Amino acid sequence: MRKKLHLIPGTMCNEKLWRELVPYLHGYDIVYLDIPKGKNFTQLANYYNELLSSEKVCLIGFSLGGYIATYFSKMYPERVEKLFVISNSPTSLPSTELNQREEILKFVKKHGYQGMSRSRVVNLFDKENHQEHLIDLVMNMDKELGIDEFISQYQFTSARTDLAKAIRQFSFPVHFYYSDGDGLVNINWFNELRSSNPKLSLFNTSGSGHMLPLEKPEELAKYLTLWAEL
Repeated sequence: MRKKLHLIPGTMCNEKLWRELVPYLHGYDIVYLDIPKGKNFTQLANYYNELLSSEKVCLIGFSLGGYIATYFSKMYPERVEKLFVISNSPTSLPSTELNQREEILKFVKKHGYQGMSRSRVVNLFDKENHQEHLIDLVMNMDKELGIDEFISQYQFTSARTDLAKAIRQFSFPVHFYYSDGDGLVNINWFNELRSSNPKLSLFNTSGSGHMLPLEKPEELAKYLTLWAEL
């Protein structure tokens, strides 16, 4: 039987996020999960618990989806065969980011959502990897999801707690993959977590890119295959 890989995307992303990666994942059945609107992390975990089949799952999450996948694993460890987190350190957001999100949310509710600016999207990629078709893809995902999705994700998924304690206790393989210079992950948090669990592996890659499923699909696929075959 072919192994199933369950994928959760990030903020304002859909299954197109995985377009560059999936061709390298030979021999696996891919299950695309969405992030339903109007649910906090506990409600999301309950949603996936009801949605997923009874067997243990191989769960992959990118960015916000990585936090959601880790939170689900904390709440339902018996449902998880293994966990892979991309471009996310599952801990609380800095107060400056929380304040910024609150102001953005107020503005969008009052004035509407015009989508992410191109300059904002460009900053999600490594400066050496500004491929126009990938930037366009991210902007198109954002446009497709729209204002209701944006408000939901900012309103319900900004209040986060540090999941390090749960990760240290996980009895299944847990892999993290992130860029050395990604300003959206907490490198110090990773360094403190390192060597805290024999089931834990941390894989860092060069550059500052956040959109690793699009930027480094072949490298990411190698780590995912290693993880999936453990």
